[in-house]
Amino acid sequence: IPIIPTVLVNGAEGIGTGWASKIPNYDVREIISNIHRMLDGEEPLPMLPNYKDFRGTIEQVMDNQFLNSGEIAILDSTTIEISELPVKTWTQAYKENVLEPMLNGTEKVPPLITDYKDYHTDTTVRFVVKMTEEKLREAEAAGLHKVFKLQSPLTCNSMVLFDHVGSLKKYESVQDILSDFFELRMKYYVLRKDWLAGMLGAESSKLTNQARFILEKIQGTLVIENKPKKELIRMLQQMGYDSDPVKAWKQAQEKNEEEMEDEGEEEGEKEDTSGPDYNYLLSMPMWFLTKEKKEELCRQRDAKLTELNTLKKKSPSDMWREDLAAFSEELAVLALSVCHLFSLCVQSFVSHTIR
Repeated sequence: IPIIPTVLVNGAEGIGTGWASKIPNYDVREIISNIHRMLDGEEPLPMLPNYKDFRGTIEQVMDNQFLNSGEIAILDSTTIEISELPVKTWTQAYKENVLEPMLNGTEKVPPLITDYKDYHTDTTVRFVVKMTEEKLREAEAAGLHKVFKLQSPLTCNSMVLFDHVGSLKKYESVQDILSDFFELRMKYYVLRKDWLAGMLGAESSKLTNQARFILEKIQGTLVIENKPKKELIRMLQQMGYDSDPVKAWKQAQEKNEEEMEDEGEEEGEKEDTSGPDYNYLLSMPMWFLTKEKKEELCRQRDAKLTELNTLKKKSPSDMWREDLAAFSEELAVLALSVCHLFSLCVQSFVSHTIR
């Protein structure tokens, strides 16, 4: 269960027995913004499909239906420039299926253009097309996007996905996908908070007991030397020391998981009757009695208690907001790194060209 629904970021397309699915890509920042709205109790806003580095336009024409268009411009009376193709239209396919027939013509259709050149890079599209003034005027009157086949539909009528239990589900809108994801992840934030609270509680309890044990040993109120093990255990119990809290918490978690897995079965594992476990206290080395180690142990105890109290004050929504903030920060760092790398590549290319 990722921080955001990655199926909306990456898109999905495929077919299966009885089903076909097609989900376009969406802007990751819009998705984050909508999750923030939902965390605030508001409805998510409609989103248009979005493709990284696509410089054309995507417009909604009907519910779940969009029109994506490339970019075309007139440079002079006989020249046009195509600087973007529709989403998922590749330069080679466009050249072979659109420009070549326009250049050579067919038995029924005369040539429309007189020449074309391509100046693409690995990230940009650029066709420079030559045609007569008359043909250019006719194409402009008919609509350049239409004539040069620079528009294609994007439909979202078959958004079929596996839900969290592995069942196929048809979604009517992108907002429905977002809502399903939101509800599921929020449930797991509740579970995460409970788990973290239990773990931090056990760890803080262990450190508290260890710090108390060391302090009482230094003060002389706790004497363990030359005593039988059973008497030591009985004494620690009477003084209110906890059996290993972390071990007890982990055993409780395992027992809960086993009970969930074996629900309905008569036989189960026998309960642990070995008694309290004070090894976490009695097996501490002698150097724990030094001033430095005692102070370090007390600092660890206080830090763990602070961490636990901080967690208790947070809601599951607060935890999600923190994850989104960290994700957004990393996203910004990544974007800056890519821009810097691209700038270095351009500088290197220019320098090499000049030399």
